[in-house]
Amino acid sequence: MKILQILFLISIVLITLYIFDKFTSENPNDSANIVIGISNIGSESCLQCEMNGESYERGCKACPQDNINFRIKSIENKPFISSWSKDNAMFYGDKQCDGEIELPLIKAETNIEYWTEIKLKNSESIITIYEDSDFEEKISTATNKICTLPSDLKFLRFSMNDGKPIAEGGRLIGNIDNIEIFNYESSKNNSFESVNKLSKIYEEDFSNCTTKNCDKWVLQNPDVFFINTEKEYFHFDSYVSGNNDYAHYELPNSLSEKEWMLRLLLSFDQIDEFPHGKGVLGIEPDLRNFIFIFTSVLIALPTAFFSIKQKSWNSNILMIIFSSILLYVSIIPFIPNYILNQNVAFEKILIIFSLIAISLILISFGTHRIYSIIKK
Repeated sequence: MKILQILFLISIVLITLYIFDKFTSENPNDSANIVIGISNIGSESCLQCEMNGESYERGCKACPQDNINFRIKSIENKPFISSWSKDNAMFYGDKQCDGEIELPLIKAETNIEYWTEIKLKNSESIITIYEDSDFEEKISTATNKICTLPSDLKFLRFSMNDGKPIAEGGRLIGNIDNIEIFNYESSKNNSFESVNKLSKIYEEDFSNCTTKNCDKWVLQNPDVFFINTEKEYFHFDSYVSGNNDYAHYELPNSLSEKEWMLRLLLSFDQIDEFPHGKGVLGIEPDLRNFIFIFTSVLIALPTAFFSIKQKSWNSNILMIIFSSILLYVSIIPFIPNYILNQNVAFEKILIIFSLIAISLILISFGTHRIYSIIKK
């Protein structure tokens, strides 16, 4: 009898640990990211993402624009992603193409210099990451086919994920430096032949800046996006802030639709990974379910079976306590209409209903046993 009670107590402890870890977990819709690219609109031009705007909840990344960019996300493996848009949200291409492609064999890490090159040529956005300032030793590259060319690109923009609400979506802290922009130029030589080349039109290493905006950058939030005048680089602190914390520099003229190139140095001082539903115990959600729920049920069911012949108040009360907690855990997904509003796998729904059935059976069995003891 004591062994049965100890087993029920173990089941209760396990499922209580599940609740504790689950309720300290976060799995926000948005992860932290840093977006670097060139757009046809400035960081203050999107009215849709302002209060009461149609894109307010999603943030200014949802505002229609022409854009060619790349970004790094704080999700697992911290990928580099090449993106473009044509009169669409920042990352999502156009009506024909989705606009995104992930670079292979690379992830963001601290204390590494990523010499980055974005090149538009022949309706393709080619992003290449190098390990040296001469842009010779490649780390990774990807070619993103552009279905409809973005136009009027003249705003060099640094952006973060500004989705609502504020959430623990990880964090990316780092720096941008040694920016160079080259634009397509066509001219005639002495023989009146056409000469096409890329000419440098912009260069910035922030060495001459004396203010946070260097008197020429537009900063929506100078606390998280600003020029560090002491260390002479552009500093970013990217997290899901709930604000439109963008920055941009406006070029004198739009870049050519034929060809252009952007080069810069990117580095990270701190990377906090997106939590992926992890709680204070740091356990992956699927593993948490297995360790705490599956194991507790696996212990409780045979314990309940072997307790049939035992006329014990304590065992039956412990069974009811465990079953009630299990029932609570099982119906949690229905409280925010999780099952109804999301595409949940049939297997997961089946498991949830099975747990509800098990908990109700054990509650009924324990209650009946207590009633029988009282009656006798």
